[in-house]
Amino acid sequence: MSTTQSSSGPRQRHGAASPVSSSSSPSKSGQSAGTRAKPSGSAASSPSTSTPQKGHIIGRCIRQCGWLVVYVIIAVVTPMVMNHAALSKEQKELMPTPGSMVRINRHQRLFMRCLGHGSPVVILEAPMGKDHTVFERLQLSLAKHTRVCSYDRAGLGFSERPLVNRSEPTQRSKSNGMPHTVEDMAEDLYKLIVVESGLPPPYVLVGVELGSLITRFFAQIFEGSVGAVVLVDPLVEGVENFEQGAVRQYWKETRLQPWQKQQLTAASGLYRLGLITGLAQKVEKNAMSERQLARKKHILCQPAHWQAAVEELFLVNETMAQIQLLWRIKSFPVNISVAVVTADSDSTVSPAVNKAWKQAQKHLVDKLHPGCRHKHVSGVTGASLLEKRSAVLHELVLNSVDQVRESVAATAASKQKDASDTATESSKETNAPTPTVLPPPPSQPPHVML
Repeated sequence: MSTTQSSSGPRQRHGAASPVSSSSSPSKSGQSAGTRAKPSGSAASSPSTSTPQKGHIIGRCIRQCGWLVVYVIIAVVTPMVMNHAALSKEQKELMPTPGSMVRINRHQRLFMRCLGHGSPVVILEAPMGKDHTVFERLQLSLAKHTRVCSYDRAGLGFSERPLVNRSEPTQRSKSNGMPHTVEDMAEDLYKLIVVESGLPPPYVLVGVELGSLITRFFAQIFEGSVGAVVLVDPLVEGVENFEQGAVRQYWKETRLQPWQKQQLTAASGLYRLGLITGLAQKVEKNAMSERQLARKKHILCQPAHWQAAVEELFLVNETMAQIQLLWRIKSFPVNISVAVVTADSDSTVSPAVNKAWKQAQKHLVDKLHPGCRHKHVSGVTGASLLEKRSAVLHELVLNSVDQVRESVAATAASKQKDASDTATESSKETNAPTPTVLPPPPSQPPHVML
């Protein structure tokens, strides 16, 4: 009994769960066990499956970033290479003729263009950051009367920048290796026109803005080679001290920053790309020929030109200090005639800048060069004198040329007169009668005492 109950007890406990459930429970329990085991299995296998997925994503990102870097490099380098190749080709094709590159030292050549014949030779000095093409009209008109030469200062236009080895002790000083101060620019001009080109003096120097400082400095140093100077809208040393430095602030905002921006766009090739696509500001043709227009675009795309322009402006205080020091050492030669041309104020700049500019020019006329010929041109600003009043400048320069010719003729006549007077005196001395020389009396014999 007890055995039966004990044997049926377990069966009844099994039977309470129903026969179907008892028969299917093993599968369900297996499923539930498998289901419960699956998460643990997936958790155990996640490191082996997620690591390749992450590696795949990272590799794909690297490949995409690599292509992006390649595209960026191509986008940056292509305009630079294109601009450099175009500049190398245009340097030879667009160089003005007549004109030539003159070697002034071992590592540097300057471009110079001479037209016409006769003497005295007129030398044209461009404004700050400008090349010789600003004198296109004036040079052509003056070439009908005498020989006229324009040139590009170091780094500007078609001229080359000097190579400076700053590792050498002799080129570490402040003044050495600075080709854009008035001292170095005047020395370059002397090498160009006197030493290498052999142009006969005396010269008539025509300087515009910064060019007027160079002509005055050159005339004081090499006074025997200069007959006259013409200063057009001159930049005067000390102008930055008027009106609490208004001119210095004007230079920084309206010249230095735009020129630096132009230098960057030219060096990157973006400016040429803008000219091709029409995104850059169009160059006004005015009365220029197609070749002149192409030459102007070439200059605008030349980073070396803009670097030289920036350095001329950046070193303008050094330039003014040099000419002020020269005035303390040596006065301006009185035998050199000076003509000054001024213009109306520029409405595009502040009144303080205009006032400072006029005060400095008045100081130049009244104090530095008293007695000079001063001509004021109304209805035009100093920046547009060359373009809109070239006829006025033509007449003024020709007056200086005539003065030098008269001075040279008078000097030649004086020398000829002195030579003839010397020859006459020599001939008189030669033709004068020779005085008769009496023979000495015969010597008496010695007296003999007997």
